[in-house]
Amino acid sequence: MSTKTTTAPSVTTIARADIRAITSVRVDGDVHQLGQQRDFRRNDALAAFLPEAGRPSFAWVRLRDGESLAVHRHPTKSMILVCSGSVLLLGHGERELSEGDVVCVPPESDHGFRTRPGEEFHGLSVQFEGAGLYEDGHAPRASFGGAGEALAELERLNETLLRRHRGNALFGLFDSGRLNREPVLRARFLAALYVWATYFQRMLHARQATCSEEALRAEYGEHLREEFGHDRLLLEQYDAGTDVYDPILEAAGSWFVAQMYQMDEAQRIVLVHMVVESSGHLFGLTTSEIFHEEAGGYFALHAQADDDHRNVGRAHLAALPPSAFPRLAETCRRAWDQMDLIHERIAAWTLRDG
Repeated sequence: MSTKTTTAPSVTTIARADIRAITSVRVDGDVHQLGQQRDFRRNDALAAFLPEAGRPSFAWVRLRDGESLAVHRHPTKSMILVCSGSVLLLGHGERELSEGDVVCVPPESDHGFRTRPGEEFHGLSVQFEGAGLYEDGHAPRASFGGAGEALAELERLNETLLRRHRGNALFGLFDSGRLNREPVLRARFLAALYVWATYFQRMLHARQATCSEEALRAEYGEHLREEFGHDRLLLEQYDAGTDVYDPILEAAGSWFVAQMYQMDEAQRIVLVHMVVESSGHLFGLTTSEIFHEEAGGYFALHAQADDDHRNVGRAHLAALPPSAFPRLAETCRRAWDQMDLIHERIAAWTLRDG
């Protein structure tokens, strides 16, 4: 009698690199960064092995140094296991996660992730029903609308207040052509501008000194290096006077410095980059047509660099929950009121009698 031998199927191993990765998805026309996401069902061997009944879904996820996945939500519950590294959980209260931690996310709950400088996060994302969150990269089961819409609304408010700012007295003076025709007015303008230039430098130094997040400190540091010494540049290139004393201009300039010690990081980004740098870009574009500088001149630098500076910190704002934005909108309004006052007082000093 013969004995039939049954051979068990061999064990199959799949390297992580053999699971196709995606790094971004498009939702409602907008591209959102994922870091790196490798859904197990994008590998044929794993897709054949995983059961359809109950249909759990698994994906390797990774965020490199300083990367973030903006606050979003899913229609199904999700579990994230921190396999190595550390990551900051965003949403309703930030929490630091480290190796071995487990995150349970209910359906439609806002959450996101951001790594700190020098850190990298590897995790496993698990769902227990339906398709994986990004199994089909063309039809992601994710909604980024809340935070994205809130940030877009804040940016629209900022642009509206920037247009209002264009109508103040200082831009009226620029449009009049008098700074080209009247040397006395030109000298007064430069002297009053120097007061604001010194307060701007003090504001950036205070912001750098009080920054509590390493990723932002590095981003702010690059901004500071590009702006450092511009007040001295104004003196060296135009021999601007240093004898201006206007109590309102001093008070308004001091307000910007004081806010660096009172506001949180999101508010400081709105104040410095959405408001002050937007004003500076418009100011630089307008004055560079008056002063006709070569590249590297004080006014030409503001026309060129401040447009890029407007975007510093936007990733931090994009990772905030929608509930953070009403307060940021109020910060934006107040900062523009102060920026309007700064320019009104520079114009008043320039046009004063005597």
